[in-house]
Amino acid sequence: MNVLKEAPSVLQALLVRGAIRLVLALPYRWALSIGRVLGLFTWAVLPTRRRLVEVQARSAIGEEATRSFVLKVFMNQGEILVDTIRYAFMDEDELKSRIRIEGRENLEEALEQGRGVMMITGHIGNWEILSNLPRLVGIQFCVMADRREDERLEAVIDGIRRRSGATILPPKGKALMLVKELRKGRLIGMVVDQRGRRRDNLFCDVFGMPAPTNPAPAFIAIKGDALVLPVYAMKEEGGYVIRFDPLVDTRRFSPGADGIEALSRFMQTWVSTTVRKNPTWWFWLHSRWIKRKTFRSLARSGGDFRALVRSMNRPVTRE
Repeated sequence: MNVLKEAPSVLQALLVRGAIRLVLALPYRWALSIGRVLGLFTWAVLPTRRRLVEVQARSAIGEEATRSFVLKVFMNQGEILVDTIRYAFMDEDELKSRIRIEGRENLEEALEQGRGVMMITGHIGNWEILSNLPRLVGIQFCVMADRREDERLEAVIDGIRRRSGATILPPKGKALMLVKELRKGRLIGMVVDQRGRRRDNLFCDVFGMPAPTNPAPAFIAIKGDALVLPVYAMKEEGGYVIRFDPLVDTRRFSPGADGIEALSRFMQTWVSTTVRKNPTWWFWLHSRWIKRKTFRSLARSGGDFRALVRSMNRPVTRE
């Protein structure tokens, strides 16, 4: 019976390993074409996700969210998958020839101060490319990443990430560890544009709509007395550009709940501003404002997305 239960897991891992070998063996243009086709296939077979992208994007950025926009979003995710694999297996010289660094002075300013640095990013462009920063600019940092229950599949994905040079930590129970890393003057990385739990009662404006927001990044940064360094990787002709934006000092924020909320709002504003520059490169497939179950009910009823978001995402007044 155990063998039968493990069979799907083994098969899935073998398929993923085979896909990785194929992406590495093919000419780059062919591999990218396969990635785009995979994105189109996903668009075709997942109508709820397709509708989610359309509704969220239209509500957030307006009439730009046409059918061609939605198709591009899905195709870009296919490219991201291919590039994540290809760039992880590049040698250092080729990697440096394909990735251009902008705002390096902001990184250097952060390193010169001798304090902990939290590099923040979102699901913008190809966030996985940032794992290659140790090989590009000689820094070491750790980052939290979701882990899958399937150990075989997780081992394959973890192997790709570790090739890039970043230290990967599981997402649960590591907040205090990250605070300690920052207080030792080290670098960590965090993705900050994921939906938080409503019971945290933290809502930030994201494209003009209140979004439940995870307070952990701001909490860790403030408790770790860190400098916050926004960074993202965007595709350009011939490769990628990694952009470091100006630093933000957490000492500007109070150490309590008000400071955490203010820093969280800064982070979400930075995400929104960055996404507007290249909107088809954000991960609109993630249900940022409401749970997917709630969205499915809304899609069936044909209700107003923005109105629902505003009615649901209201802070609870505590006496």
